[in-house]
Amino acid sequence: MKLGKLYGVGIGSGNPEYLTLKAYRTIKEADAVFTVISKNASDSVSKAVVEYTEPKGKIELLTFSMAKDKTVREQQVSDNADKILAELEQGKNVVFATLGDAMTYSTFGYVFAIIKEKHPEIDIEIIPGVNSFTTLAALSKTVLAENRESLHVVPSFREEDVEHAEFPENSTTILLKTYRSRKALIERLKKEKERCPNLQVIYGEHLGLEGQKLTFSLEEIENIPETYLSMIMVKK
Repeated sequence: MKLGKLYGVGIGSGNPEYLTLKAYRTIKEADAVFTVISKNASDSVSKAVVEYTEPKGKIELLTFSMAKDKTVREQQVSDNADKILAELEQGKNVVFATLGDAMTYSTFGYVFAIIKEKHPEIDIEIIPGVNSFTTLAALSKTVLAENRESLHVVPSFREEDVEHAEFPENSTTILLKTYRSRKALIERLKKEKERCPNLQVIYGEHLGLEGQKLTFSLEEIENIPETYLSMIMVKK
């Protein structure tokens, strides 16, 4: 059996113009393209980016469980990996297109591990994409990190993690996936700003897309409805 080639392709933060030339060409030429849609969603941001390339192959949407039960989540990943494997085992070249970068907090990482374990000999190529937090820095015209500053990227969707969040001196902290813990994060950042008045907080959502929001005010962030494609940058 001759396996097809698997491509893990980062497609940026949702604006198709952020696609690299290599990502564009790879998606366009693949025999099949898998990408993600949220459960109960009527449309998919990543699907819109994929369609922009007018791919010759079919597009298939995958749902990944967000259940608290780890067993349920792992079963969903396994099922999705099997769908991709079915195409690869027919000798087809397959793309898994994921928002942001394929190797940074991406669902591709889970699928990659399963496929690699089942077929260690398979040819896999990773094509990097523009991260959401570099997009936030660009659109807000804020230097992400320079000189001896450190950069921290923290998934922040659990309220119980908020009080333990650290904001070191001379650092930039990216708080990803803040949609479930927004209220607690705002309260935490208000306390931090009292201790450090020069603390800079930048909020972004739907970056580069219709409905994009950017704000530098904690008070404004507090009044914005929670949404999945959002993050906060904290500079100290």
